Amino acid sequence: MVAEQISATDGAAFGMRGIMQQNLQNSTAYAEAARQYREWSQKNWQQVTDERHASIDKQNIEFRENIGGVQSYTNPYNNNTPVELPTTYKYYWIDKQGVILGTDDPSVDPNAGSTGEWSQMKQYKRQ
Repeated sequence: MVAEQISATDGAAFGMRGIMQQNLQNSTAYAEAARQYREWSQKNWQQVTDERHASIDKQNIEFRENIGGVQSYTNPYNNNTPVELPTTYKYYWIDKQGVILGTDDPSVDPNAGSTGEWSQMKQYKRQ
């Protein structure tokens, strides 16, 4: 009974309004998709740039070690920070005062007969 009382007076008005609303929704969705893509693209490019810089840094360090005749070792008394030492010895030891002892003999232990505390330095491993 109610349906018989309602009648559209201008059918084109409802169609035009609906199309305008749909265009607005489409534009909003497209803008959001474009924003998300730009954000993803920027993060992706930043990751590529960071990885390239890390690779170049690693190459430069290896080049420096080869040209300079040095090898990087970790200092166990200073947060395992790398220390460049000459390649003249295979094994290095360090005490808490920062005194470094180099040797080619793997059986040498400076702790034997010493009042100081010596730790063997390990070669620095890069990521």
